[in-house]
Amino acid sequence: MKTIYQEIQAPTPRRRLTGLLPPTIALACGGAFLGAFQLLKGNKALMNWLILHVTTPYKHGISWLCGKAPFAVAEVIWALAILAALVFLVRSVWLIVREEQKLLRLACRVLALCAAAVLVYCGYTLLWGINYYGDDFSDKSGIVTRGATTEELATLTNSFALKLNELAGAVSRDENGVFNEDLDTVFAQTGGLYDGICAEFPFLEAPERTPKRMISSPIISRLDFTGFFFPFTAESLINDDSPACLVPSTILHEIAHQRNIAGEDECNFLAILAGLRCDNTTYTYSSALLGFIHLGNALYSADPQTYWAIRGQLDGRVEADLKANSAYWDQFTGKLEQAAKQASNTVYNGFLQSYGETDGTKTYGKCVDLLVAYYFDYRTQ
Repeated sequence: MKTIYQEIQAPTPRRRLTGLLPPTIALACGGAFLGAFQLLKGNKALMNWLILHVTTPYKHGISWLCGKAPFAVAEVIWALAILAALVFLVRSVWLIVREEQKLLRLACRVLALCAAAVLVYCGYTLLWGINYYGDDFSDKSGIVTRGATTEELATLTNSFALKLNELAGAVSRDENGVFNEDLDTVFAQTGGLYDGICAEFPFLEAPERTPKRMISSPIISRLDFTGFFFPFTAESLINDDSPACLVPSTILHEIAHQRNIAGEDECNFLAILAGLRCDNTTYTYSSALLGFIHLGNALYSADPQTYWAIRGQLDGRVEADLKANSAYWDQFTGKLEQAAKQASNTVYNGFLQSYGETDGTKTYGKCVDLLVAYYFDYRTQ
């Protein structure tokens, strides 16, 4: 066998230019996909077809597979992505420093990074973004929202206050009277929570998938989030470090995302309605509390005096939960935490607006309009 010794040659400019080809092709393909999406997103029939025949089967399959893991697969992906980004950054600096053609090498690395970002965004658009352009909950349910009167807000807020007072003693509490249900039990009781409203809205039917607790919950709190739906794994992820009194309603919110409901306002509405309809007192209390907070905020803006009159009638244990919730979020007031919160809100707001949610995170306020329309218009038809 003849051994051939060959000197290793430094990459030539032609070979370096060849290295630009793969990320350029990926970037072009991603750009073409996004361009086509921009042209076709107004075709609601096409979007509905893609949701029904592409994203929903994928979501059901991948969520079943990831559901076999006792941990959040999404968090593993996030950790690997961060690690890969750090390795990419360090390697890029090392290559650029030792490279003679520094600008060409820099262009290769930047192009590769842009291509990766665009492809991820394309995947997110296909697996989740199209939900914003198909039929929304109002289209499917026939509930038409409108502006609420102060009297309607007061009536509904008072109704939720009475429900909270009724259930205040039915949930476990600590020595300070604060909600203290065991979260392991709460997560173990997620099956069948949507049965009540699926009977009224059959399009919400979907395979049961248990939401998962996040190891990174303390970090997520500092970013001002209580939960996520990660479309690449179709997992609903819950911040279990947030106040326990609202964890059950957060679970219900994320389950709504599992059922192709994209709008945050609609998910909050469904979380409230599902909790009130289910047979689980813990979830009912948490949903009533979420509803009271949304309605109370709207009523306070319209008529502070009436709001305080209703709140003054709350059971002391309910008041303790409201104060505990506020105290938890008020603790994140450091400069670094405020900067992180501002950055995360800006990014998330941008994501919502890029998919047609023109009000960004302000759409959460529309939950009140849905509640008013449902209780005063829809149920009376």
